[in-house]
Amino acid sequence: MPTMSYSRSMTVGHAVMPRADRQAHPVLPARCLWLIAFLLTIRCFADTDHCAVCGEVPFGNIFLITDAVTAEKVAVCTNCEALYPNCFLCGLPAKTNAPGYLRLPDERSLCGRDAKTALLQDDESLRICRDVRDELDRAFSRFMSFPETNVTLAIVDRVHLQELFKFAGNDYHCPNVWGYTRSGTNQNRNEHQISLLSGLLPSWFRATCAHEYTHTWVHQHISDRRRATLGRDAEEGFCELISYLLMDAQHDEPQKAMILRNAYTRGQINCFVSARNQYGFNDVLDWVLYGADDALSTDDPGRVHRIEIQAPPAPSALPFSTPTPRPAGAPTSLVLKAVFWNAKQPVAVINDHSFSLNEQAKVHLAGTNLTVRCITIRPDSVTIRVAGSPRDGSSS
Repeated sequence: MPTMSYSRSMTVGHAVMPRADRQAHPVLPARCLWLIAFLLTIRCFADTDHCAVCGEVPFGNIFLITDAVTAEKVAVCTNCEALYPNCFLCGLPAKTNAPGYLRLPDERSLCGRDAKTALLQDDESLRICRDVRDELDRAFSRFMSFPETNVTLAIVDRVHLQELFKFAGNDYHCPNVWGYTRSGTNQNRNEHQISLLSGLLPSWFRATCAHEYTHTWVHQHISDRRRATLGRDAEEGFCELISYLLMDAQHDEPQKAMILRNAYTRGQINCFVSARNQYGFNDVLDWVLYGADDALSTDDPGRVHRIEIQAPPAPSALPFSTPTPRPAGAPTSLVLKAVFWNAKQPVAVINDHSFSLNEQAKVHLAGTNLTVRCITIRPDSVTIRVAGSPRDGSSS
């Protein structure tokens, strides 16, 4: 669940003369030293030019604050820092008498600039969230199918969202949480409730929607045994990875950078992105489903291949192997590793290849390549045809 953060550092002018100069020059009176420091301070302020909030040339101490929207450091004078509340989105002081300033019912402030683009209409936010779900299905149709009919969406303010966390006994303490998902079962039917924060910028909101929808997928597709071993940071890192990849598909570079800067997953998002770039998304997905570790490692990224739980292998009577000499460790049979069930677009993962319905592809086994066509896909089994085989092969 993405969070907003910004850093502050106070800039003051100071002078340190080179050693040779200090030796060659007599000691200056205290008044002269103060004057030099003051002039250098004025020079430092001239470099920052104007306060980003009031537009005035700052005198006295200034703050360098990271604008969370643009990721740029800007100068803010002490008057604005003391007088105005912080904008919930950019983190800069929000000038209350500036055009467009908003004070939301939950007491969040929005500066005039960010209030222009913030999502303040629930209907528009819900429409975007449904669009994101469709975009996820299109982007990951070969790997994942996201819940739809059993998901309830709600747009809430910050007070209500924080209450959800307290009610759930969640120990997460960030005051700027943007989304929350509660999943459960009702008469053996999975149900999900997604609550999303109002007043976000559209790109932030889209990334949050993708993250929360991934939580619903995790609940429906990861076994209880694996869920018990999968670390919380790793689950959040995987949800951030899906959000990151969707932003990548939409060429939203600022949002991608924001996801990577976010410390919420304690570094797991970086591990997931690295593993995906090095080994491919299939391997990352296998680790999430069947991995032996609770988290990915920056020191040993190859641990993504430590798999503990797999779907059962196909029947040995089918021609899924050859007597050709094969290298040690290479696959010796076709293995149904997962079925991502969606009545419209089911996907089966056989060995290291994902098959849609009626898709044909070559699957590498030790010493040969088999041409495999996926005939049917069911929630718990698939039927395939191997080129040269006299009959279909069914695997579950």
